[in-house]
Amino acid sequence: MNIESGNKIKVAVAMSGGVDSSVAAVIMTNKYGKNNVIGLTMKLFCYQDTENKKSCCSLDSIEDAKTVCNKLGIAHYVINAEKEFKKEVINNFITEYDEGRTPNPCVRCNKYIKFDLLIKKAREYGINYVATGHYAQIENNGQEYKLLKGIDSGKDQSYFLYDLPQEKLQSILFPLGKMTKLNVRKIAKKYDLVTAYKKESQDICFISNTVEEFLKSRIKQKSGSIVDLKGKKLGKHEGLALYTIGQRKGLGGGFKEPMFVIRSDRKTNELVIGPEINLFTNELVAEKIVWVSKKIPTFPFNCKTRIRYQSEETGCQIEEYNNKIKVYLATPQRAISPGQSVVFYLNDVVLGGGIIAG
Repeated sequence: MNIESGNKIKVAVAMSGGVDSSVAAVIMTNKYGKNNVIGLTMKLFCYQDTENKKSCCSLDSIEDAKTVCNKLGIAHYVINAEKEFKKEVINNFITEYDEGRTPNPCVRCNKYIKFDLLIKKAREYGINYVATGHYAQIENNGQEYKLLKGIDSGKDQSYFLYDLPQEKLQSILFPLGKMTKLNVRKIAKKYDLVTAYKKESQDICFISNTVEEFLKSRIKQKSGSIVDLKGKKLGKHEGLALYTIGQRKGLGGGFKEPMFVIRSDRKTNELVIGPEINLFTNELVAEKIVWVSKKIPTFPFNCKTRIRYQSEETGCQIEEYNNKIKVYLATPQRAISPGQSVVFYLNDVVLGGGIIAG
């Protein structure tokens, strides 16, 4: 990425309290000097509402971020983003489940919080660049910015970043994009950072127990029938919001073969289950489409796609479809879930993506 050199560069590093953002701060400080780099940590929710101390946004993590900044000699600030996070991420998460979809809160957090609110806050400090610990790359070919996968295929996070427009990409730095996790750990140990041996959180940051328990406390549940693909009643469910496509647990027993959630019917309040083979399909419809490039692709076209984070890529053909797009998959995919993101790639370049509608 081509940006100015010298003391004119001011960078705010998004500090989550993890090893990745800590090493991003090391790299930025070494490159631009400690007087030109600050650490920004966002307080995203009321910590009385969660006991998830391993969360990337916990009080312990905020303290770790502060400790790293002190060691590097850079200023550290905490931004209260509870109101925005609750509106754009937590409330949306609850609403989506209540309406029968399976959302991806990390995609929305990146779009509305990390690369919207955080960039705005950084500019209040007179800073035009925000660096994060994401494993992805940004390139500028002189005409537009391109979003690319990180070189560490096991850590690549480009899937979560497809919804970043050109004006945001020009303000973002991903210093770990050309690094492996192993090398990031080595740097953290070399600088004796408090986060060097810290384990990664795989949980949703604002949920301290399970998704099911979280939803039970926030969505009024209505029990109904569990039925097979022919409509035969097989049992009772505790509330449709508590079940996701592909789920096996909590469906009862006594079946001749393993049964999975195939879909839910909001009109009849029925949960439809069936054998695993019925979870596979080779097409989907997506909406709210975003293209990273300034140029909208000419339909139809072929590329590769992922239907969820860390799923295997598969070839696909994309066509326009009633103001949405239809995606024909070369390899049938399991448990395609409305509400999840589908992301499109051409080699290592992220073309864009959208939300699965069905």
